[in-house]
Amino acid sequence: MENSFPLEMARAAFNPNAYLPNFKNRRAGLKARTLILDALGKHPSDIETLRSETGLSTSSLRYHLRLLESRRLVRKIRSGRRVTYELTGLGQQPIIL
Repeated sequence: MENSFPLEMARAAFNPNAYLPNFKNRRAGLKARTLILDALGKHPSDIETLRSETGLSTSSLRYHLRLLESRRLVRKIRSGRRVTYELTGLGQQPIIL
């Protein structure tokens, strides 16, 4: 059963960009990042919009957005006090595992 996790992950409908190399990719994190990436794939959004579209908590969104930002999949755009997130070119490209 040791090798079943990657096969199980492949069967699940996770966004390929949600998988982060050199990081513990647990199902809950993959699901959260997939929801975020799918929402941002439709349109740039702020935290409140992402919260209503994904159902994730604000702290969970901030945590996963920071991870995605550090991997250059998501970019933060500041306009005064408003912060909007969007996919980068890298975030829009599917990663083949």
